[in-house]
Amino acid sequence: MARLSFRQVEAFRAVMIAGTTTGAADILYVSQPAISRLLADFEESVGVSLFERHKKRLVPTPEAMILFEEVEKSFVGIEKLSRTAEELRHFHRGTLRIVCMPALAQDFMPKVVHRFMQKYPGIQVTLQVRSSQQVADWIATQHFDIGISAIKVSDPAIEVETLADSELLCILPPNHRLVDKAVIVPEDLEGEMFVSLGTEQSVRYKVDEVFERAGVKRQLMFDTQVSHVACAFVLDGGGVSLVDPATAINYAQRGLVVKPFAPAVPFNFAVIFPATRSKSRMATAFTTELRQQLATLAAQSDGLFRYGSR
Repeated sequence: MARLSFRQVEAFRAVMIAGTTTGAADILYVSQPAISRLLADFEESVGVSLFERHKKRLVPTPEAMILFEEVEKSFVGIEKLSRTAEELRHFHRGTLRIVCMPALAQDFMPKVVHRFMQKYPGIQVTLQVRSSQQVADWIATQHFDIGISAIKVSDPAIEVETLADSELLCILPPNHRLVDKAVIVPEDLEGEMFVSLGTEQSVRYKVDEVFERAGVKRQLMFDTQVSHVACAFVLDGGGVSLVDPATAINYAQRGLVVKPFAPAVPFNFAVIFPATRSKSRMATAFTTELRQQLATLAAQSDGLFRYGSR
């Protein structure tokens, strides 16, 4: 048997559906002679008679019906593949796995994910919350597609993109004695109850170094691993602290007093990806949405949060 071509099979299927070569030509957007030629080649290739000619119609033989049944099975698979490709192209299908540091996970990231899912219905999203170090570890081992972290990463298995080069902000309870001061400096916090972030976070040591250099003593009676807990504690009047800008700005809407702090204590947000595989179109689209929402947050912060990289 001569080798069949996909075009011959396609012409045969169109004739079976339309009943005439003219109708098949309309389906495939080709000329009627082209259909007749493809059909003749197809019959020659399979070696059996497939149609009986009755006036202008083609009546399929039993052999043609058997072949058509097999052809339809193949075309169902091809059409399903085409639909899947279309869904992927327009982000109507797929899964995105995100792992995020706690500072952005409680309020900011759920909003970003929700907006993304509204834009692309059908996408399934997983959002896990882990420490910045665990975020890096899970991205390096390809357990997740996107990570949001606040630590410097130097790992060939990880691709890093800066989201924001920012600084810690000072948070005060309402009616604190410093609420009218434009910028808080270490000396302002002498003797204050100070809420520290946990010792396993590198930012803790940066903050401690600033106060040690200034010779300022604080009351270090409470520490926590999560900036949201620090903000809630300060809002309740339990002390003061330095936290990341995203969390501070969110709590400012609840009445927390937020002030710039000098000297600046850097706090950088980064989005990271597995370096050993290319980013999916979905991951790229989500990163764009993430940047847009960070820019919106910065615009609403009255200059407290400088979005972008320096």
